[in-house]
Amino acid sequence: MARITTAFGEASPPEIDPEEVAAFFEDRARRMNDVGPMRAVIYQDKQGDLAERRDAAEVARLLPLLRLDGRQALLDIGCGTGRWSRRLVPLLARYHGVDASGGLLAYARQQHRDDPHCRFTHLQAEQLSAEALGEASFDRVLCAGICIYLNDPQLSELFSALADITGPGALILLREPVANRSRLTLKEHFSTELEHDYHAIYRSVPELMALLQPTLLDAGFRVVGEGDVYEQDDLNNRAETRQCWFVLERT
Repeated sequence: MARITTAFGEASPPEIDPEEVAAFFEDRARRMNDVGPMRAVIYQDKQGDLAERRDAAEVARLLPLLRLDGRQALLDIGCGTGRWSRRLVPLLARYHGVDASGGLLAYARQQHRDDPHCRFTHLQAEQLSAEALGEASFDRVLCAGICIYLNDPQLSELFSALADITGPGALILLREPVANRSRLTLKEHFSTELEHDYHAIYRSVPELMALLQPTLLDAGFRVVGEGDVYEQDDLNNRAETRQCWFVLERT
């Protein structure tokens, strides 16, 4: 079990094991019958109705930021069980969800089995490409809670891929847990609430911006908005991290 803090700019920060991350999410898929499709991806298994209240607050805060009018094609990275897709699909011309967990994705795919404008692809986020997706361009991207499960090289690959599959005027909405102070890495950290080892990297905002600069920002995107996801203190029940959002727009 390890909780490792790292100063911004420190050489060779610790990495997490992608196979352990994958095993965690397949375990969440197996627990879906017990915890439900929402808690399978929001967690908070033993916190009453916190998952449901977080979901409602997040959607209310973030959905307007996507500026949807029915004409957009949106890529949902880390779509999980389709928590966002049921809200997004009616507002889009085309929806494509991707997730690394086959178990979670199977549930989402089943919910939209009769929708011709909705596609799902089983794919690692860092392997994203137009070829892998079978589609060349999107004008909206939602990336919610994915960055913490990728090491820095893989996250840079994801950001570079997003620059390749978006055009002028595109919007990217990142919703990400960030470290309040120093970078925090959890490795083989057993969570009594989740009853499983947990692996994640909570980056500070300056670290996240440093990864965005040579990938998306240098490709013509700029950060046009950012803030905290939850206004109520009781929804953010972590002392060292908080949920933040960032909107990037391509000029």
